[in-house]
Amino acid sequence: MRRLIVSFIGNADLKYLPPQAENVSPILRLLMGLPGGLQPSRTRLLLLDEQSRGTERQMFCSRLEAVLPELGLGGLEVKRHPIVLPDGPTDLNALYEQVWAAIPTSGPDQADEILFHISSGTWAMQSTLLLAANCLRLERVRLIETSREQGVREVRPPYVLAARDRRLSERMRGKVQLPEKARRALLPDTVISDPVVHAAYAALHKAATNRKLPQRLLLRGPVGSGKWHACQQFARWRRAATATWLEPDALPELPVGATLLIHRLDAWPKKSLQGLALLSAQRPDVAIGASFRTDLPPAVPLDVLMRDGLRGAAQVDLPSLGSRSDVVEIAEALVRNLGALGGKVKARFQYELLTDVYPHNLHDLKALLATAVVRSPGGHPERNAYVQAKQIQHSQVLLTEAWQILAGMDFGPGRHRLENVLDVIRAAIVRRALVDGRSQEDAGELLGFSRSKVSAIETTPLDLSGWRTSVEQVDGSA
Repeated sequence: MRRLIVSFIGNADLKYLPPQAENVSPILRLLMGLPGGLQPSRTRLLLLDEQSRGTERQMFCSRLEAVLPELGLGGLEVKRHPIVLPDGPTDLNALYEQVWAAIPTSGPDQADEILFHISSGTWAMQSTLLLAANCLRLERVRLIETSREQGVREVRPPYVLAARDRRLSERMRGKVQLPEKARRALLPDTVISDPVVHAAYAALHKAATNRKLPQRLLLRGPVGSGKWHACQQFARWRRAATATWLEPDALPELPVGATLLIHRLDAWPKKSLQGLALLSAQRPDVAIGASFRTDLPPAVPLDVLMRDGLRGAAQVDLPSLGSRSDVVEIAEALVRNLGALGGKVKARFQYELLTDVYPHNLHDLKALLATAVVRSPGGHPERNAYVQAKQIQHSQVLLTEAWQILAGMDFGPGRHRLENVLDVIRAAIVRRALVDGRSQEDAGELLGFSRSKVSAIETTPLDLSGWRTSVEQVDGSA
């Protein structure tokens, strides 16, 4: 994995003059203390240097390059990028233009992961990096801060929360609105505040109520995007008898004018499409709505299915949960659906639910909330129970993926290291044992570890560099 570290050169960095014993350079502190370490040969350090502030920063870059091999970081590329700020170090306009121009977002210099170091430079420089980290259209972007007291740590400031209202209003422009009468006929706990979902439901309503349109509908989307719920809403708006076709060879009885819902049409074999095409041709009075998963390989390509099975069907797409702007409302609805009180969900879990530290499909989110509900003593899900539920879920994900790596012998240069996989397994088991209520002594006795080893495993950050999962470490103290 190619990693790019972006940092300004601050005044505190200039105080470090090798071979001085005391390390007071935030940049060097980052390189030496980055959790999980780094691969020097696959890491590039981009240092932004304001030229108008003399030559000290250029000298710092030269000294830094010279000392890196002594610190075991030989091979790490250091690139100094001069910038010009006509109005001084707080010139936000110039900072915005030049920082964005310096970060490679395409081509051979694009990195797989970008780390923004926000502890060096002026407040304007730090703010510029914070904005860049939030706005870059890359999957792996992290913010790192360094200090004498805290060392090196990743931070996740919730600035995304402030940006969502504006993004939401912009996405609503030009979207088809669902009529108020149709809103009143929504199924209980249906959430459509996200503009893309709102537009999908508006199209769904039009397909259900305009009888001149072909009463054939395909609901597309990834696993856990609410396709089956949308199919049921289609049936409700049609106000007709409803039947469900679960198995290709078990067609249910269909009254005149009925609505037929097909679950997971993407899994149907090609030989079963003939029966669907025959039914569609012989029973034009029957409306058909089917769900189709887009993130799993279909048994039959979509174009073949549309030609040989569900001919003439209108297609409506639903986004993944991770791209929706109404996740908090969905969580509130799911908690109510679980028989608990959802009034405190926003206050207690808004940060996790709006900053991607949550499952990315409805099934996993419901399982997470259900676990939190049963672990909470009161009517509202408690934050500690929610954190424990995440730890249980994340531990299970890590153990499952570790088993896949072990069983598949997925080791070798540039791939997983056996010791790293075993460390993850130990950490996942220890965290799960502690979440289940065992003390450190109990966990040590269970696993054959000393208490000090259990404590060390518990407090050591997991090294997930190169790991398949997007699961992030949970801060149990939050």
